[in-house]
This record gives sequence, structure tokens and C-alpha cells, in this order.
Amino acid sequence: MTDDILEKERAEKELTEKRRSPRKTLAEPAQVLDSDTGQLMGVLEDVSRNGFSVLTGQQVRLSELRKVTIILPGPLESTHRINMLAECVWCQSGNKQGDHNRDYAAGFQLKEIEEQDAVALNYFMRDY
Repeated sequence: MTDDILEKERAEKELTEKRRSPRKTLAEPAQVLDSDTGQLMGVLEDVSRNGFSVLTGQQVRLSELRKVTIILPGPLESTHRINMLAECVWCQSGNKQGDHNRDYAAGFQLKEIEEQDAVALNYFMRDY
């Protein structure tokens, strides 16, 4: 194995060990928006009660704080917008999912979320 592959495997193992709650992979794409600009930041890869990962076309700096809106799918083709402040805890080049043409995958940890959005996220994690 090359050093790059070994390093990537070590990083993935460390991330898995640091996660405090299970991740939910979405069956259909969900958008992640930059709340300040309204621009599409990327596509949600997975989500948990403590954070999420996003496939994005732009590199995100470690420790960067972002106000984001995640548009989660709901029943009967409805959606729910969840607003939060999140901190980038990792960013890797390369596409994890072949269906989405993105240059980077970035992981974010939740820093601030309104109570009603936290409740909606918990329901989504339980029911979707």
C-alpha cells in the first residue's frame, strides 16, 4: 500500500472513533446552503446529532465556522430547513460518492442550533 492510502485509512479510523453518535446516510441528495450568502455549498453526505459531512466543490479550512442551512427531505416530498453554526473538523480532496461531482468532502461539528431545529434534526434521524 502507498503512504497516501495508509494515511487516509488512519484518518478515517480516527474520525470513526471520535464520533459520538451514529451517522445517517441519506437515500436521496440534500442540499447544504451557506446561510450568509444563500449559495449552494454542497450536497449532504451524512448527518448525525453532532455533525455532518458534505460533498463540496470548494476546500474548507479546518476550524472555519460556517452558518449553514441543511434542507432535509421529509414525507410526501416535503422539506425542512435546519439552520446551524458548524465548525469544519476535516476536509479531504476527492469524491466519496460517484453520483455527485464534487472535489472535496468536509466534516462539520455542530456548534450552535436553535431548539426547534435540534428537535427537527432528531426526528429526522429517528424517522427518515
